[in-house]
Amino acid sequence: MSGPQALLIGFGAVVGLGVFLLLRAALVVEQPRLADALVRLDGRAAPTLAKPVPAASDWWARAAGRAGIWAAARLPAAGRRAPGQALALIGWTPEGYAARKVGLAAFGAAFVPLLTAVLGLAGVRLPVVIPVAGSLALALVLFFVVDLVVRDQAAEARSQMRRALCSYLDLVSLRRDASEGPTIALERAAALGNGWVFARITDALVAARLAGEPPWDGLRRLAADTGVGELADVADIAAVAAVEGASIAPTLRARAQSLRVQLLAEEEAAANTASEKLTAPVALLSIAFLLLFLYPALARLMAT
Repeated sequence: MSGPQALLIGFGAVVGLGVFLLLRAALVVEQPRLADALVRLDGRAAPTLAKPVPAASDWWARAAGRAGIWAAARLPAAGRRAPGQALALIGWTPEGYAARKVGLAAFGAAFVPLLTAVLGLAGVRLPVVIPVAGSLALALVLFFVVDLVVRDQAAEARSQMRRALCSYLDLVSLRRDASEGPTIALERAAALGNGWVFARITDALVAARLAGEPPWDGLRRLAADTGVGELADVADIAAVAAVEGASIAPTLRARAQSLRVQLLAEEEAAANTASEKLTAPVALLSIAFLLLFLYPALARLMAT
């Protein structure tokens, strides 16, 4: 195998590794540790996974954990300051967050020099400053891409929690109509639902029960951990019902309806924003078509 062929194969391998790391950073949720699960059951905040991870990924989880610990210990303070609330919401650990940032930055730093070497084999010579500046810029961009992924995934997870919370409020109100107490209604309504949101609510209620606390305290902790303030509203309503013995079923249904209206208004606003973003490209295309249409006449006019 000749030198140029080996370099091309190495370049393709590095590109494939970078794509693999990007897909893992965006799609894969990490394997939970037993210590985290025990801490969560003990009543303290700990990350809960949105979906289960197959056992076949145990080796990767251990390797990524060791790499993340190594990277987190060597990152500067500004780079390892992880958004704890968002990471707990999407099921990432701080070590995995640091490993993704360092891995993508290393890929960006190696990509541009390899691309420059391939272009050199093709006869394209670039000044040294271009690959150096390009590798630094790409490494810096990919280093902060992980923050964007975390932010987007956390925003989507909060949106899913709010949508599922509407159904949870309806279920709790139905249990209250069946003359069940606030505590039993909250727990049984959470057990009726499917999906990771209801699993998070169930975990919070179980942790509160094991700690000898009322269930609404668990909901308040979950609201603080996830940033979904509507869960705190549910906790306040349930606490008032437990203290004063009031009927909260109508209040819960009204809260669910107002939350649906709020979510619908947010979706309409997002749709309008997306439509407005299309205005500029359409206007530019119209101007380009008009110039193309008028070019022959303008060319003849300038020639005379």
